Amino acid sequence: MKTKYRFSIVLIIALLLLFPGNVLADEISSQFGGSTPLMVPAGHTVESVFALSTDAHIAGSVKDIVLVINGDVYLEPTAQTDLVIDLGGQVINPSNVIVKTGIVRLNFNTKFMNELFIGLAMILGLWFARLIISILGIVLLTGLGFLFRNRLKQGENLLTVSPLRLLSIGIAASLIILGLIITLSLTVIGIPFAILVLIIATGATLLGILPVLDYIGKDIFSAQLLEYPALSQWFIFALLLVSVLNLPLVGIIILLGIVFMGLGVATVTCWVYLKERSHRKQTRNKT
Repeated sequence: MKTKYRFSIVLIIALLLLFPGNVLADEISSQFGGSTPLMVPAGHTVESVFALSTDAHIAGSVKDIVLVINGDVYLEPTAQTDLVIDLGGQVINPSNVIVKTGIVRLNFNTKFMNELFIGLAMILGLWFARLIISILGIVLLTGLGFLFRNRLKQGENLLTVSPLRLLSIGIAASLIILGLIITLSLTVIGIPFAILVLIIATGATLLGILPVLDYIGKDIFSAQLLEYPALSQWFIFALLLVSVLNLPLVGIIILLGIVFMGLGVATVTCWVYLKERSHRKQTRNKT
């Protein structure tokens, strides 16, 4: 019970700090505990009403606020008030008295606490999921970047020549892949192929992001970073990217840009590889 009273007193103090100065006038009607409810009779006007662990019967006029904690509020037909806040009780308004600002009722019952805990659990769950995904992203990008660090030169050259062109190619390729996946998903037989296309496209995009990340990282950081070990460089690049992607709204835009550009790099690199391979075959046939 003492903990409940302390919590109620803290709430009162916090709300008092939010109220304007005229609320703290001499005409405050307050009562803490007791079996007799706090009364504001008809024809009587007060600035505010505060009641703790007791009920409040309002028949007169309250200029600012009626705040009741662990008690009920009774609004008589002659009641006039600007705002009613009831924490841990009910607001009884049989005559449907119009309250100017509104009525706020918060009941700390089992249902409310369960819903509160569920909401908090969902928020913590989402935060924890984002944390796990961020850590996995840093580890994955660092590992892949370190493993393929000697095979990113062609992608970096493409980014140096025409980054906007790669972005447009990536957008076009993503639309084609999306259309292909939707088409294959229309039939039962095509669903496995749609999943296969999605996996290949995801892997190609992830590999295409590596030269983009390396290019951006070297452009942003000083040349002194190049003296660090390769693993440290890629850890810094991955940490920078994941940190930026966690920014609200801006992170989504940057993520889409990097994904499209990475897909563009992967598409052009694959096309160049196939073209060179075809050229080598033709050269061998001629000889």
